[in-house]
Amino acid sequence: MNGDFHTKILELWHRDPLECVAEILANPAFKDHQVYIFQQQRDGVLLNREYNEMWTADWWWDTQDKLPDGATIAPIILASDETQLLNFSGDKKAWPVYLTIGNVAKAERRKPSSRAWVLLGYIPVSKLECYSEEKQSDAGCQLFHDCMRKILEPLITKGLNPTEMACADGFLRRLHAILAAYIANYPEQCQIACCRENSCPKCIVGPKEWGNAGPLHSVYRDPKVIVKAIAKKLQGQQPATFKDQNLCLINPFWKDLPLCNIFECITPDLLHQLQKGVFSDHVSSWAKQSIKDGKQEIDVRYQTMPAHPTLRHFKKGISGVLQWTGGEYRSMAKVFLSTLADAAEPGVIHAVAALDDFMYYAHFESHCDETLQAMHSAWQTFHLKKSIFIDLGIRQHFNISKVHNIKHYVESICSQGTTDNFNSKMSERLHIDLAKAGYCASNKQNYMVQMKIWLQRQEAVQQFAAYLEWAVKDYVAQSIDDNEDEEEEEEEMDFDSVDNNTIDIDKKLNNDKTTYHVAKKPAMHVTIGSIIKDFNADWFLWYLNDFLHKNSFITNPIDSGLTENTIIPVYKQARLHLPPLLEAKSENCVDIVHATKAESVATSLFFCHNVSA
Repeated sequence: MNGDFHTKILELWHRDPLECVAEILANPAFKDHQVYIFQQQRDGVLLNREYNEMWTADWWWDTQDKLPDGATIAPIILASDETQLLNFSGDKKAWPVYLTIGNVAKAERRKPSSRAWVLLGYIPVSKLECYSEEKQSDAGCQLFHDCMRKILEPLITKGLNPTEMACADGFLRRLHAILAAYIANYPEQCQIACCRENSCPKCIVGPKEWGNAGPLHSVYRDPKVIVKAIAKKLQGQQPATFKDQNLCLINPFWKDLPLCNIFECITPDLLHQLQKGVFSDHVSSWAKQSIKDGKQEIDVRYQTMPAHPTLRHFKKGISGVLQWTGGEYRSMAKVFLSTLADAAEPGVIHAVAALDDFMYYAHFESHCDETLQAMHSAWQTFHLKKSIFIDLGIRQHFNISKVHNIKHYVESICSQGTTDNFNSKMSERLHIDLAKAGYCASNKQNYMVQMKIWLQRQEAVQQFAAYLEWAVKDYVAQSIDDNEDEEEEEEEMDFDSVDNNTIDIDKKLNNDKTTYHVAKKPAMHVTIGSIIKDFNADWFLWYLNDFLHKNSFITNPIDSGLTENTIIPVYKQARLHLPPLLEAKSENCVDIVHATKAESVATSLFFCHNVSA
């Protein structure tokens, strides 16, 4: 108006990332959970390399070679994700940026109560009405890069100069804080990579080649090449690289970060790329279309599935579920392949089975050369079998970004460790404590300032409580916001629900490493005959007498006096605490043994009839 430029003033709230790194390193709670040097783990014959924590992968090894002898690395892991501050109404949004370091063991990092993740800042969210509609997208992308450059400025200015920091083990170390990984969803990954959303943010494979299996190692984007192409474009030139790699005219925040290849930093996203993306949105949908009345048929099969304590029972089928959680995606995938039996083409079943194999390999918490090869083979098998969907007229091509993105999973695991190091589920969980809770505590007017003050006070209380736990013997602080992940709570409620107040003390099994819990009071008292009949345990009485005899409770198992009319207490379940199985879980595992009644013949026949229909 009147020849004046439109302007909009935005606020960027952020912290110094080096101070955040120093705070995490000095936290005494992480004393036994921090590592400062890379490790190469191999099996007993030194032929099979293992990958799990970040310090076991190649990035740490390669970066250490680029630094002087004796240098210590603090690998910075960032996560950012724009989120709604209210779930069901309003347009208020926040764009938090979170930070943690790879020195802390992943089992500790993913516990919200451990506070291994800290809030680094809030990127301003604006529609940028001061720009025309066709320029708003690029302006918003440049705003993101400008904010990230300002937030990470200490990493740039410090460069390769080490910073002296106190560590939890009592030593002073001169650390090089280097950006190692960035967790984001696909649109934000493209924004970070300065490319359009119809591109791969990691490699230069074109959209028309996404559906090809091709070699596992595609050509990664080169930061120097991209920065040079953008600079030439800004000078009015027309570099071929700019068009070929589908770039945006953005000044990237990462161009001056030391020892940082941003395209290798972009990590797999199990939730959005694999569970929700390739499996739920695409392959399972194609499999339903390959069946006559597929949606109704699959729903009926889920509804008639026999109840089992370790499986979620979708009483109304799966087509009516509008909002899925990560737990529901995993529960649906557990039995989806079996619902296709005798209904889908064999080729469809083979394709779904190959994707299932890849998906479960991708969730391993510890990999080795053999499992990575098996994971790659599953990926190749899926690409060999997926043509069945073209033969059936369901698809014309497979040039889908998420189908292509999982191509980089094996490379990422070798470079930075297993995928559970970088699950976007963590940032979704952090939104609750570090964004939404603060907004709800505000009066919704000028809320960003109030959120900052509220979070500062919360952190002060939490840090003082942590200090008291460290300084005062037997002091246990009451958790303020130690809520478990919502979907994990949901899964626990469905499958593993037990009143913690009724759990008895640990009882040792024959194996000293395994203990079990049972309730203080039995759930019911029934006759032995009822157990034999209802639970299909024909030899129960014989085994009970044998157990009593072997443990010297009776001298003669034949004369125990127990009959089918004898009433005994019955517990519904027992929790076995097992040693960790590294491939599945890095912490101790809990296996719940349930007592499940036998299905009636009519129910079993009804289910079998529907499955084979």
